[in-house]
Amino acid sequence: MVLDRYGDYVVIFDADHNQVPVFTELGQWVGTAENPDAIATLIDIHELVNGGDA
Repeated sequence: MVLDRYGDYVVIFDADHNQVPVFTELGQWVGTAENPDAIATLIDIHELVNGGDA
């Protein structure tokens, strides 16, 4: 398992799963990206819905 940062976001990569859990740096749940390529889209949607950065 590996934690990685995407700006104000933290993602958790697990070699046993394609899905990638995404949280804000403060621990707020953002959602699950279906694969690593979908992380940016999930973060963009979260920022649109919540009015900007985490």
